[in-house]
Amino acid sequence: MPRGRRVHKLVWVYKVKRDGTCKARLCVQGCTLEEGIDFDQTFSAALRYSSARGLFCYAARKGCKVRSIDYVAAYLQGKFIEGEVIYCHMPPGYVELDSDGTPRVLKIVKPIYGIPQAGRRLQRQIFPWMKAQGLKPLDDSDPCVFVREDDSDGEIFVVGLYVDNLQIVHSADIDEKGNAPPGSFCASFLKALNETWDVLDEGPIIDLLGIQVRHNADGSITLHQEAYIDKLVERFLPGGVPASLQGTSLPYSRNLDKHVSDAAACTGVDYPHLVKPFQERVGSLMYATTSTRCDIAYPVHQLCKCLAKPTPELVEEADRIIAYLARHRSVGITFDPGQTDLHAFSDASWEVRNSTSGWVVMWGNAALSWGSRKQKCVALSSCEAELIALSEATKDVVYSRKFVAGLDKTAVRGPTDLRTDNTAARHVSYNPELHDRMKHVSRRHFFVRDMVENFEINVPFVPTKENVADFFTKSLPAPTFFAFRKILMNERDQASHPSKLSPLLVGLAMVEGGASEGNA
Repeated sequence: MPRGRRVHKLVWVYKVKRDGTCKARLCVQGCTLEEGIDFDQTFSAALRYSSARGLFCYAARKGCKVRSIDYVAAYLQGKFIEGEVIYCHMPPGYVELDSDGTPRVLKIVKPIYGIPQAGRRLQRQIFPWMKAQGLKPLDDSDPCVFVREDDSDGEIFVVGLYVDNLQIVHSADIDEKGNAPPGSFCASFLKALNETWDVLDEGPIIDLLGIQVRHNADGSITLHQEAYIDKLVERFLPGGVPASLQGTSLPYSRNLDKHVSDAAACTGVDYPHLVKPFQERVGSLMYATTSTRCDIAYPVHQLCKCLAKPTPELVEEADRIIAYLARHRSVGITFDPGQTDLHAFSDASWEVRNSTSGWVVMWGNAALSWGSRKQKCVALSSCEAELIALSEATKDVVYSRKFVAGLDKTAVRGPTDLRTDNTAARHVSYNPELHDRMKHVSRRHFFVRDMVENFEINVPFVPTKENVADFFTKSLPAPTFFAFRKILMNERDQASHPSKLSPLLVGLAMVEGGASEGNA
């Protein structure tokens, strides 16, 4: 043992896999490793949720298939850099002694599970290999998405990498044995993948990151989380969904805002025994919110304001959201086939302090990315609050433009429409108007104007009752809530929660649904 180096423990981790098989994994107890001695950098990128949704949308747009391939014992397939080594005691149950009776020590010379830099070491092997196969990363948007450098033959092949899982969008037909047509890029890639790595071809993708995938007969793709929601109900509502909450019930009560403001006003923790149960509920709901259920983004965002000091009323609000999900477990985001344009909506609820920004970016007739966020500064007018929301939304739109253009250059044609329902904020987005009302506003909030000048976005006006970003900023009455949900998630069941859509929203749906293809 070199002087100054610590000896770390190995631990056994046991797990029952989804198919019922049992797995034992030997891991390093990574919490005892010292930065600067046992490891340095640990960051490794992971596929963003909006990118995963975008790949499914792109597959529906182009009529492609999506396949899942998993790296077997992925971290063991990485490599340490030169001189990198870790020392560990022998694993429990396998202690060995030398001739002097001294316990032997293991010298770890390659990444294994539990080592903080294991993910980074794997990624430092995979990324260069992907490039060597003729794929280039979308470094301007998501470096975990790789597209073909030479696509002159028209074959579509895109790879999304999430740690040890490949989400592959391909146009070539793959048979039941996993064989692609000879001579295709897909065939050469799969051959090289199997020769270089230990992988498992899971076939056509049916779930990714807890998101279930449903391929519809019309070519559209629906992302939902029925199985995950069932687990939430089993864990937090063991007695079942309360009969008082019907299918038409909203995911929040009419007193949500008051319950949140009352809890936020408390100076101490009045119910310490509720902190952990409440945080468990909100944390579980956050996963659904960021994956497919944009319809609960606003109430979950409100509950996040009081994570450290919950009240019985807030726990009931969290349970109400879970009950709502149970009643609508099959609802998901559906991306339509055909050519559709990127567009977005922005809104803000102006309050005395810290307004709420809400926005949504749409592609393929459904929400691609969304946000409901507390503004970090106090807005002195509704115009200022809307401008701050516009700038937040603009960042998402600019990112989405880069991502979509990286997949399909024809998908971004001219500036992207980012609609707002505030005339003053729209004017300020184009010109330095309303000086007396805006002279105190920080320069960073005028990012939207810079992007207008760069022809990245347009800022059309949309009436308040047509602004679907309202969905992310305030509590809505049931008819409006379900009408907006139908649009944002592209629901197909027209019989449930019927509502009259405005001419503007109907027009948008027709344009996005393929008017350019002659289907209007």
